Amino acid sequence: MNYKSMKSVLLLWIATCCMVMCANSQLQVIAHYNMGKSGNISFVLTPDSLKDLSGNGNHLKRAGSPLFFADAPEYYRLKGDGSILFKKDASYHIEEGRVKHLQRFVLELTIRAEGAQDNQGDEDNIKSVLVYGDKNSGYSIVRKGTDLNLTVDGGTSYYIGSLLKEAWMHVALVSEGNDKVAIYVNGKKLKRVKASQKTLREFVVGSAYEMKAFDGLVYEVRLSELTGKLNIEKDMLYTQKGKTPMPAGLNTDIAGILNSIATNKAVVPVTRLPAYSNKKDWLISKINHPVKIYLERADGSSSGKLLVTNGLISREFFIGDNLVCVSLKNLYNDAEYLRAIKPEARIMIDSIWYNIGGLYGQPEKAYLLNNWHPTLKGGTNDYRFSGIEVKTPEERYPWTQKYNAAKADWPAKGLHIVMHYEAPFRANDTVKKIQVAVHYEMYEGAPVMAKWFTVQNESGGEVVINKMECEVLAINPDQKERISVESDYSFNNVNATPEASGPTLYPVKDNDNPARFGSSTTQWKVDQEYDTWATQNTYEDILLGNIHYSLLLSTLSFGPEAVVKDKTTFQSFTSFELLHDSDDKERQSLAHRKFYRKLAPQVTESLLTAGITSNNADVLNGFIDQMGEFGFERLDVMAWPGISHDNLDPSYLGIWKSVTAHAKNKNIIVGGYELQVASRGRGAAYDCIDPATHKPGSFFGQSVCIASKWQDIYYPKMWKFIDSTGIMSVNVDGPYHGDVCASLSHPYHRNYYDSQWEQWKYQVKTIHEFQRRHMYVPMPDWYFLNGATTTGMGYREASANLTPQQQLLLGRQYIYDGTWYKTPTMGWMTLQLVGFYSGDPAIGLEPLAKNIDRYEAALFQYLASGCQLTIRGNRLYDGPETKAMLQKWISWYKKHRAILTADIIHIARPTGRGLDALLHVDPELDTKGMLIVFNPTDENIKKKLTIPLYYTGLNTVAHISEREGEFKEYALNYKGEIEIEVDVKEGGFTWLVIK
Repeated sequence: MNYKSMKSVLLLWIATCCMVMCANSQLQVIAHYNMGKSGNISFVLTPDSLKDLSGNGNHLKRAGSPLFFADAPEYYRLKGDGSILFKKDASYHIEEGRVKHLQRFVLELTIRAEGAQDNQGDEDNIKSVLVYGDKNSGYSIVRKGTDLNLTVDGGTSYYIGSLLKEAWMHVALVSEGNDKVAIYVNGKKLKRVKASQKTLREFVVGSAYEMKAFDGLVYEVRLSELTGKLNIEKDMLYTQKGKTPMPAGLNTDIAGILNSIATNKAVVPVTRLPAYSNKKDWLISKINHPVKIYLERADGSSSGKLLVTNGLISREFFIGDNLVCVSLKNLYNDAEYLRAIKPEARIMIDSIWYNIGGLYGQPEKAYLLNNWHPTLKGGTNDYRFSGIEVKTPEERYPWTQKYNAAKADWPAKGLHIVMHYEAPFRANDTVKKIQVAVHYEMYEGAPVMAKWFTVQNESGGEVVINKMECEVLAINPDQKERISVESDYSFNNVNATPEASGPTLYPVKDNDNPARFGSSTTQWKVDQEYDTWATQNTYEDILLGNIHYSLLLSTLSFGPEAVVKDKTTFQSFTSFELLHDSDDKERQSLAHRKFYRKLAPQVTESLLTAGITSNNADVLNGFIDQMGEFGFERLDVMAWPGISHDNLDPSYLGIWKSVTAHAKNKNIIVGGYELQVASRGRGAAYDCIDPATHKPGSFFGQSVCIASKWQDIYYPKMWKFIDSTGIMSVNVDGPYHGDVCASLSHPYHRNYYDSQWEQWKYQVKTIHEFQRRHMYVPMPDWYFLNGATTTGMGYREASANLTPQQQLLLGRQYIYDGTWYKTPTMGWMTLQLVGFYSGDPAIGLEPLAKNIDRYEAALFQYLASGCQLTIRGNRLYDGPETKAMLQKWISWYKKHRAILTADIIHIARPTGRGLDALLHVDPELDTKGMLIVFNPTDENIKKKLTIPLYYTGLNTVAHISEREGEFKEYALNYKGEIEIEVDVKEGGFTWLVIK
């Protein structure tokens, strides 16, 4: 189904929803306008078009100069609404030909006259309020002085009422049979008059047919078709004033659901939910509180509350007609994140949106009171909560501790809670057989939750998941910067923004499609239901970070348009929510790094790597021999030529089989570079088809579509190559990066709209298989939450050809900047002994013996950072001096590896003007910290440094040794800092061990 068809279906669904709201009276809304949403500042011109809220597309077009005015009926005024002021030639009209003639109708408007008493004596001056018909047919509501009258078919006039100063009036015309129309004022029937017998084709609010506008305000107008009996109490806009329209409730066995939850062994029934607080800092202390689930249910109550907590955060749900999240808290600082209720997820199935859970009736969306919970009602078009099951978390991909990784529980300890939902009462026959489950995982020892959903199709046919929102949170504006939400749907294009660094390499085009700039799955929107917030001074918006964007969605900018076949299950991407307790950048980024250590533990894998550009077995084996002398752990066969993983020629396989066997004898794994997907075409039958040209083409030059037949050609060969040779690492440059494909003939995607989702799924499947085989998986895209181990610390290929001196200072800048949100081992750096793209002798460090000082300085800074270091060259040493130097620092690194690969506290960024420094910290090690200091200047520097030791876990004294010397005791101040003097020679460095 194309998007035009999808839009039509969606509009039809919206119209259907309007019918459902009036189902008891068989009232079908044809056009509905809330003029109070037309602006914000009084006496400012209103929009060119006013949206028809019915979904029927009967939008109003402006003429003249209607103005917004900040007044409305009392209830709506308190919600921040206004009205439109109609004077002189101001009007709005439905475009010609769109008005539907209705035999039976209900026409309603809410108005207030300006200067009502001042118009006495002006009875001959007729002014127009609204016309349904035209000048000589239909109904005209007009003003004569202080009187409001109804004219039928341009003739007989009927008195409606007097316009009182500053008084709002609701007027309704209601068909009674085919020959009578009743006039209602403020919900009360006034009189019956003769109905128009003519065809009604025009609709105008304000000035019409040479009549000026009525000098008054209009808040709301609604035209409906009446196909049954009108229910005055429920259906009139006036009788709904001061109320939030909501469904009558669901016929749901709430008691049975609560009884079932109470019998679950993982759930603790209580008469009152426990009040948790936590004063231990999870960033320096182990928090071993297990994840608990509590159910509160008062005797005789038809509702309940469910609390999930790990002692650090809590998420609370209210269970009534349906289930809804009513609280999300950080227990360290007692911060509440939610201001309003929302559905637990939203899914578009076959072009129709469905809320998963959710309740209606919260009267104010700026805050949520507990006593409102019992008044909330469910919707008949929403998926209904039906129960829970509780499990332990399962690993999201295979992983075992290897390659010097830090010890971690995998999967992470905690609870996996599955909340099941049944189809809506008003679902069609297909949707009635589709079940939805929302999954939550909460983990021990971290303020983190994961969330995703699954859809089980038992309909007997296939359905399409067009769009999805895995999380919908109405966030308190003051907590907006204290929640980090990201997902495992993460790669180059889906994370890109036009303002980011990538588009400087690949400039933005005018016709770029949404698949190129996804801006991540975390999107902040203006909550259209939250209409009482005050607009700020525009400069304050900048200073406050546009806090009115307070609706958080975890969603896709594009797709998935996924086909779900009968008897199969669709699984969404997974969102991860990390709650912060501070605005401090270092603290938030450290929390982010701890999150990755727990939920993507392969990022702590660490391999000392040497790289060489060769396919010659003798050259490779000689290089491996040198590596073995120092205890290197990985050989990376670099571009070009790297390794062709689909080359199954027996002689080629023989080379790599012998090389990997030789390396294995020295405890070295072998892997190699390949430009696999991005920037590499594989032939017209397999390449991505540009949606604009319908010819092969993509953002990164030409890229293969991995949802094409190429999937069946390349990957089986790759796995056979790996099995045959024994290589244990694949350096995939150009994993799937987000290119879309408009092909209609590729077997593993249907069209443009599902091409990104299907390619991502297959790339993820491949990474998971790498991990199942215990391989080391570096790649340039951010696939960490699906098993990748490392990416660039900072990426600019031209940096490989800078001078050695430039590489020193720039290298440290890359490390300083790249470790805010990455652990050291998540970022790779390369020490270039030879130029990458150039043979210029000024590039690189050959001959090594003559450049030993620069070799040593570069080697130390990379080893001391803890990053994933690759030394690239044709040899590692060229004489006894360079060999001894290399041995010294490799031994030093292995001695201190645990603290060197620990997280970094950023002390001073390299500028070339003075000392730069970073501090490794880990409160769980015996060595709590290591301070690394560099002097890039040509003068000795002796200076006192203030070093924050809070994140080492020390709080009174620290014992410090400089350059492996004797330990001295230092007292910490009340901030957890010490002051220490360092003396660093020109161009030199030092390090301090902290215990």
